[in-house]
Amino acid sequence: MTDPNAALTEIFGFDHFRPGQQEAVEGALSGRDVLLVMPTGAGKSLCYQLPALLRDDLSIVVSPLVSLMLDQVESLERRVGGKVALINAQQDAATNREVLERAQRGELRLLYVAPERFASPGFLEALKAVKIGCFVVDEAHCVSQWGHDFRPDYFRLGDAARWLGADSIFASTATATPQVARDIAERLGLNEPVSVATGFDRPNLTFAVAPSKSASHARSQLAAALATPEARPAIVYAGTRKQTAEVASNLASDLGIKVVAYHAGLDREKRAKIQRSFMDGSVDVVVATNAFGMGVDKANVRTVVHVSVPQSIEAWYQEAGRAGRDGAPARALLLAQNKDKGLHVFFIERAEVDEAELDRVAKRIFSSSPDGRYDAEISELGSNPDQVRSIIGHLARAGVLSPSPAPTDRQIGRIDGAYDGRARSLCQTSAKQATKARWAAYRSVWHFVETPSCRRAAVLTHFGDRDRDAAPLLVPCCDVCNPESIADVVSVEVRATKKGASSSGRSLAPRAALADSSELDEAIVNLVASAHPQVGRTRAVEVLRGGRSKVIAANHYDELENYGAFGDLHAADVLGRVDALLAEGRIVSSGGRFPKLQSPAGQGARR
Repeated sequence: MTDPNAALTEIFGFDHFRPGQQEAVEGALSGRDVLLVMPTGAGKSLCYQLPALLRDDLSIVVSPLVSLMLDQVESLERRVGGKVALINAQQDAATNREVLERAQRGELRLLYVAPERFASPGFLEALKAVKIGCFVVDEAHCVSQWGHDFRPDYFRLGDAARWLGADSIFASTATATPQVARDIAERLGLNEPVSVATGFDRPNLTFAVAPSKSASHARSQLAAALATPEARPAIVYAGTRKQTAEVASNLASDLGIKVVAYHAGLDREKRAKIQRSFMDGSVDVVVATNAFGMGVDKANVRTVVHVSVPQSIEAWYQEAGRAGRDGAPARALLLAQNKDKGLHVFFIERAEVDEAELDRVAKRIFSSSPDGRYDAEISELGSNPDQVRSIIGHLARAGVLSPSPAPTDRQIGRIDGAYDGRARSLCQTSAKQATKARWAAYRSVWHFVETPSCRRAAVLTHFGDRDRDAAPLLVPCCDVCNPESIADVVSVEVRATKKGASSSGRSLAPRAALADSSELDEAIVNLVASAHPQVGRTRAVEVLRGGRSKVIAANHYDELENYGAFGDLHAADVLGRVDALLAEGRIVSSGGRFPKLQSPAGQGARR
């Protein structure tokens, strides 16, 4: 069989291609590089699976998630048994060896591989003997330092593809701004690729954001959102493993339905059982971290709820897009609390790189690589894993090293150049650009949360979608256009607890006292420039509100010009302005383990 239209029907059971699919399929069949940006649920995987099954060579699919590989391999096995396999660390060595032998005998058309396998010289040598057609990089935004899920071990996948002699590279992602798409093409070395971007609009989805006053209020809102059978099946995304268990228990108690918690800390068998239960309908609601969903192709999910604000629009939209894959109306609901802002700032500061830490990590890498290659546990390189990964990325961009795919707790790669003054300067520039990108993501996601305008338009504008003015299938399409669309959520009262009902939570709308924040902003900027020793975010708030701790007195912060000038404001209000000024670049963070606030270069205190 060589006709893609016939294969579409006979193998996949569809009578026509969706928008963008045929162009991507034909590009892959012709041996061209392809850059595919297609929203979740629009059929990305078919775009590389179909041409791979029609070719007479082997296509490799690199995917960061085992659950995604398992799901796709099992699905394809039912259609084309014997032509598809996977290799990963969860299989025993004998099974992986047998799969490689099948590939060498020419029995396979699709081989799914985790990225860390490409760090193994033996694995690469074994594949070198196989004729490689298309080298697919799924979740390709991971290769971009400006993407929302950057992984340094994706850096060398383009090199690996060329070393293996692959005819072409196929990069696929659901969420890439124009900047990220350009970076993907550059990082993978795509050669005049066929670029397919079908647009980011999901016209059957209603987008909604509901302010939550407290955790108990969010609990009530979540129960209200999923109370009716029509709102289920549903996926609820929580920020931490601990939170998944708490939310699942509360929701099961509130609604009297079966709810399960899912996260990467569960053993493989337990995770697989939960996925099967959700797919077959015996469980209607899963509360999960972002580990869930990538390998679960359930078309009839009616609701996706985030109980906290993700750190980027890209991360939120990828997960929200798991609702309504069947094309029927569905809802993506985001419950937002102001405390989420502080958490975002904490993680931004945690990833920032100070010069001393940059030098320490570089020194440790060079000391562990006498033969020009390094292999070290992340914990040996630094105490902050996020910061270590950031530094590896900066060193790679500066041409100092080339990371290889590696297990999540290790860093593996080769040394390409000296860590000299020039390299150090390039790393510092890269670090500043990365910080700028994180603050840009912060501003974008909170603009989306707080916008008084159509949320669908805000999303499409963010992704540079040229069809953002097209009429949505659902009119109105969001809670801004139609507040009644979330009446079930915003009308609920704060849940009564053993301590009594709490109504002291704050909405996301600014307080009247802060209608004009210019005076407070000026005071914050001046405090940051004047305070010696430097202060962190919460200490700055304490000074401005007139705190009386021993630290305040010992460092003479109570003698500063604006000490106690804003004692009538809530601490959260003042902290919100500190974070806003950080996002705007009017003040900056030192980064590191104990970040301090600083004035931008060249600025000082008002005298």
